[in-house]
Amino acid sequence: MSKPIKNTNYAQESFPAEMWDKMQHIMENYNDHMVHVSIKFDGEIDVEKMKLAFKTVVDGIPVLRSVYVQTFVKAEWITLENFEIDDVFSVKEVDGNADYESEMFLVQRIRENREAQFKVQILKCEGKDTMNILMNHMCLDGADFKEFIYKVAGIYSDLVNGIERKYHIKNGSRSHMQVYENMTEGEKEEAMGLISYSKKQKAKISYPYEKVSRKKTHPRFISYKLDAETFEKIKANGKMLGVSVNDIILGCFYRATVKLCTIKEGEALGIPNMVDLRRYTKTGKTGGFCNLTSMVVANLGTNIGSDVFETILKAKISMDELKGHYPGLHGLPLLSKVFQYAPYRIAHFLIGTFFKNPLIGISNIGLFDEKRLQFAGREVVDVYMTGSIKHAPYMQLSLSTFRNEVTHIVASYVTDKDYEMFETMFKHYDSELREFANLELTHEGIAKSLLLLLHNANIN
Repeated sequence: MSKPIKNTNYAQESFPAEMWDKMQHIMENYNDHMVHVSIKFDGEIDVEKMKLAFKTVVDGIPVLRSVYVQTFVKAEWITLENFEIDDVFSVKEVDGNADYESEMFLVQRIRENREAQFKVQILKCEGKDTMNILMNHMCLDGADFKEFIYKVAGIYSDLVNGIERKYHIKNGSRSHMQVYENMTEGEKEEAMGLISYSKKQKAKISYPYEKVSRKKTHPRFISYKLDAETFEKIKANGKMLGVSVNDIILGCFYRATVKLCTIKEGEALGIPNMVDLRRYTKTGKTGGFCNLTSMVVANLGTNIGSDVFETILKAKISMDELKGHYPGLHGLPLLSKVFQYAPYRIAHFLIGTFFKNPLIGISNIGLFDEKRLQFAGREVVDVYMTGSIKHAPYMQLSLSTFRNEVTHIVASYVTDKDYEMFETMFKHYDSELREFANLELTHEGIAKSLLLLLHNANIN
């Protein structure tokens, strides 16, 4: 590979916005539709080579150096002819609290119709660098954001080590239709018939934000980190019980949430869980960098269980049922048809009016692969990713894992009182997690609890 050129004359091109690009944009009344990553290093990185690494990757992903253009009929991406990496890259030296500076950078919003779709900041603080990356969620989701970062890391390492090679930057299909490509004709026909969303949330249950004007709220990250030792205990108990980490997280989050939310008699809380639709593709990956994520809505009924053990088992039963029939594909054909046959502005109005954004949700972004997160020997000491920043009354719990530590973040526009509310939620959540981690599980105890759960399920 020849060395990347600092300035490139790009040919202007246009290509249609995909369904999930449009959906993320439509949701802008509920959230900022950005994705946020912060990477801490054990020392200083080579800023110029990092710029070259980003530029090399972005040269192969036109959507990231494009602007979003809407007309009455359609929405499309048009590439910037004069894009330069320096336009999106900044370096700042700080004294003291680098975490605060990182958050202040990450909570800004990209103007998708005026500028490139990502920004990078290198913070220099006492000989240790932090790299913050802000990305428009319209362009890609958490899974492909991680792939993007891994690609940058690999190219940066080659540049530092003086290695030249050709790089493959995937630039195939960004369409949601790729989820159907690996199906048989019968499976595709069945999946394309899933017009309505399954398990719709009927009750309007939300966290009790302070009732103030949006002008009085500020974008904040409220965070909680689960330590590696406790996480290991949780995984061990989960394995013995036959429940997944996601089941455990969901159950504990349920119990923390009901302590803070007002739930009327007879109402049941549904909590959407994000689903990676790459499970349906042949390779488990996408053709190009894109969004390929949907959701399923877990609902434990009016009785979530008397203890954390029972709630987690109920969460497993609910999620297993949802996983049994094309999870995440329900409702996609209807959205697709609306965008296919209605002019963009009308589709935007219809979906914005009738599609109900979940009030409460969970997104487990998953594991950062330490082996792929190598920057020429410069050790990554911590990393997290979080999704869109929500406006009240909406909220989402985002999780990402690195070296067996799980960073949880609620990203919301909040008042000080709202911030304290989510801190209280995390205290309840932590208590439930530790109760499960410290359970002394025996085969006899598990059997008795399962029988009790089945008995209660039959009664309800």
